[in-house]
Amino acid sequence: MPPIEFKNQLKSLEQIIYMIFIILIFISFLPLTGCSNKSEETEKVIAVQLTTAHPASELANLSFSGNIVPRVESQLSFRVAGRIIKRLVDTGALITKNQVLAQLDDTPFRLSIQEASAELHQAQSTLARVQRDLQRNRSLVEIGAISRADLDNLENLYQNTRAQVNAAQSRLDRAKNDLSYTILRSPAAGTIAEVQAESGQVVSAGTPIFKLAQNGENEVQIDVPENQINQLKIGQQASIKLLSLSEHTFTGRVREIATVADPNSRTYRVRISITNLPDVAKLGMSATVHFLNSNVNQEIILPISALFQKGQQTAVWVLPPGAKNLQLRPVVLSKINTENITVAKGIQAGERIVTAGVHRLDSKISVKAWDGRLP
Repeated sequence: MPPIEFKNQLKSLEQIIYMIFIILIFISFLPLTGCSNKSEETEKVIAVQLTTAHPASELANLSFSGNIVPRVESQLSFRVAGRIIKRLVDTGALITKNQVLAQLDDTPFRLSIQEASAELHQAQSTLARVQRDLQRNRSLVEIGAISRADLDNLENLYQNTRAQVNAAQSRLDRAKNDLSYTILRSPAAGTIAEVQAESGQVVSAGTPIFKLAQNGENEVQIDVPENQINQLKIGQQASIKLLSLSEHTFTGRVREIATVADPNSRTYRVRISITNLPDVAKLGMSATVHFLNSNVNQEIILPISALFQKGQQTAVWVLPPGAKNLQLRPVVLSKINTENITVAKGIQAGERIVTAGVHRLDSKISVKAWDGRLP
């Protein structure tokens, strides 16, 4: 082959290789450009956390567990200190009014009565002697046998002696009362709910000996968390079911709401009175209490994280059905606390509200509902 023709073929081959290289480079950039466009489209759609607005009346239907308790429950104790020698009733005993429940050793109290009686007798004897002396000296003053000052001293002694007699009488009466306090009697008819002391035990005045559940109306007692206590009111109606009588439903009303939370559980004690509780319902039985809000309340309760505030204007982000862009909806609040806001005007039940990251959103951004999965 001539050299010139070989050179021409070699040059043509180089051109073909160069063109193939250019084409390959162009093709390699096409997928990257497509991925880049798709990434840009994906980045423009932001997942947002949504919640559906519900009326406050729907959220106010509450249920609590509790148990039956007596309306009046008394701690019984001795009014004096001593050693228990008799305990005459046990837990669960049915008792009547003025029934003897327990007794202390009364020996020290009988000795106190004897001592007080002796002191009274001595004071009375002294008073009688001073009274006789006073009567004699009054006649002597008239004839000048003694001075008026001596008579005045004798009259002062008489008044002091009378005061001593009165004090001795009071000590005797108190000793007799203390003796009567060595017997513990029931102040009312009822049931012994708990025995808190035993025979032979030395107790001080006021130490609980028995817990008495007095006869009468029984109630249901529940403990309500502090974030729900404001939804209950005195006189509010409740529906009650007993675990042992699940086929029956009873009606009750809130009678008492504690104003101070329990320091350990941070709950508030609430008592519900029941008017139609049957006799088969015993103290301590488990109960479930349902509170139904009969008032129609169209206010909406939302998490406080849904609140968007700029200056004095309050608003929330709303995602309309089928839309990809958010709407900033001005709202009027009726209540706000550390956890929730209550919306009086501006949104309707059933609308979807953004509850997170509200200050990083814009109405021009395309959004979708977050499905709960992390990227």
